[in-house]
Amino acid sequence: MPQKKRSRGISATHGIPIILLAISLLLISISTKSILRLPGNIASALAGGTQYLFSSVGGFVKRTVFSIRELADLRSQYDALAEKLKSYETLERNYADMMSENERLKEQLGFAQNITAIKASSRIIAKDPGNIFSSYVIDKGLSSGLEKNMAVVAFQNGIEGLAGKILDSKHSSSIVLPVFDQRFFVSARLSRTRAEGLVNGQGNPDDALVMRYISKLNAAEIQIGDMVVTSGLDSIYPADLAIGRVKEIQLPEYSSSAIILLEPSLNFSKLEYLFVLQKDTDLATSAQTVSDVKAKER
Repeated sequence: MPQKKRSRGISATHGIPIILLAISLLLISISTKSILRLPGNIASALAGGTQYLFSSVGGFVKRTVFSIRELADLRSQYDALAEKLKSYETLERNYADMMSENERLKEQLGFAQNITAIKASSRIIAKDPGNIFSSYVIDKGLSSGLEKNMAVVAFQNGIEGLAGKILDSKHSSSIVLPVFDQRFFVSARLSRTRAEGLVNGQGNPDDALVMRYISKLNAAEIQIGDMVVTSGLDSIYPADLAIGRVKEIQLPEYSSSAIILLEPSLNFSKLEYLFVLQKDTDLATSAQTVSDVKAKER
C-alpha cells in the first residue's frame, strides 16, 4: 500500500514541468506578438497553396488542349499526305496501264500494216459464253464491209493465229464464231509432215482442239509440238494460218484414223483485238485493180 502512493506522487511531479513549459511558450508568444500573426500566416499559406494548385491545373489543361490541337493538326496532315500518296499510286498504275496498252497497240498496228489481206481491224466488245456454244462480238459490221463466213485472225506473241470466222454481221457489229466452238470446222495440215485433216473445237477455250481423219500411218510421223496450220483448201481460210501445236496423239483401236489433240496457238482468254481477212474474191478484185492502175500508169 505505501508503494502505490509513491507511484502516484511521481506521476504528478512529472506532469508539472510540461504544463509550466506550455505556459511559458504561450507567454513568450504573447509577449513577442507572434501569435497574432499566426492566422495571417495560415491564411497566406492557404492562399498560396490554392493559387499554386489552380496554376498547376490551368497549365496542365493548357498543355493538354495544345497537345490535342497538335495531334489533330498532325492527323489532318497525315490524311492529306495519305490521299496524295494514293493519288500518286493511281497515276503510276494508270501510266503503267497506258504504256502496256500502247505496246499492245503498236504490236497490233505493226501486224496490220504487214498483212495486206486485212479487211478491217476490230476490238472485242462482248463475249457470250454458253454451255455448248460461245461467240465474240466485235465493233465492226456491214458498214465496214464485213460479211458472213469471213476469216478472223489474231496476232499474239509474234504468231498470226486463226481465231474463227464471222457468223453474223449487222450494221456496226458482228458475231465471231471462235475456233474452239463445236460448230467450227477448218481444213488443216501439219506444217512439218504436210498430212491433212479436219480440226474442230470442243466448246471450251481451255479444252484442246481436235484434229481428225489422219491415218495411223501418217500419225506415226507426227511428233509432239508439231505445228498445225490451215491448208487453204476451202474457200474461207487462207493457207498457213497457225491453229495449234500437237499436244497428244491417240490411236483408237476401233478406227483406222488417229485423233490428234492440239494446244491452240492463241490464248483466247487474253484476246482483245481481231482482224477480219478479205475473201478470195476481194483479193482477186484488189489484185485486178492494182494491175489496172499499173497499166494506166504505163
